[in-house]
Amino acid sequence: MKVTIAEPEVLITTVATAAEIIDEGIFKFGKDGISLTAADRAMVAVIDLLISKDAFEEYEVEEEKEVGVNMTNFLSLLKRARGSDKVSLELVENRLILTIFNGTKRRFTVPLLQLTREEIPPIDQLEFKSTVILKPEVLEDAIKDASVITDAVTFQATKEYFKISAEGDVSQAELELRQGDEGLVDLQVQENSKAKYPLDYLEKILKAAKISDEVTIKFAQDYPMRIDFKYEGKARISMVVAPRVSE
Repeated sequence: MKVTIAEPEVLITTVATAAEIIDEGIFKFGKDGISLTAADRAMVAVIDLLISKDAFEEYEVEEEKEVGVNMTNFLSLLKRARGSDKVSLELVENRLILTIFNGTKRRFTVPLLQLTREEIPPIDQLEFKSTVILKPEVLEDAIKDASVITDAVTFQATKEYFKISAEGDVSQAELELRQGDEGLVDLQVQENSKAKYPLDYLEKILKAAKISDEVTIKFAQDYPMRIDFKYEGKARISMVVAPRVSE
């Protein structure tokens, strides 16, 4: 098994985003690309990502392989690559070899872990009632605004508007977008939806905005939310996060 990518930022950003949620992960090298699905220890969020084989200039995977790694260690090695470098991953005798090409050839051995797949909530069975597509910078600003107010943020969607709001003891923050507003790409609402989510998880997934042109948000009334960042058909970084239920 050997894969080579000429845009290391795609690989680095994808792994960096996952590393915000999980400490260890099992990457699956399959016929369609490299994927990972895992829940955080608190079972509040599930990270789900795919780097398409189309993102690689070389993708030699004859049979499906699973590779367990420490996310922090793997990321630290990937970050040794610059934007103009090429990066290859090769499985050699149960060792994962990471090679960086930039006029020279620098080789690293990534320690492999024997990990057991844990049970993951069935995120594919979720039924959402509202879908919102935004420019990533709009979501970034709203989350950063909320972070100076409190530790949770409310998402609300009707057929007329989409709103992100936060309320603290003394301050409030709110973003409202309507059809036709710059920054709101699409708004589809089957039923009015409103739910509150933990802000720290949303801040973590924002790392994916670096390589995305649009972000899709799906949620429902007091229901889990799915956030999808996509990059030119080459990569998808998604997170499903549980709502914060008021006591």
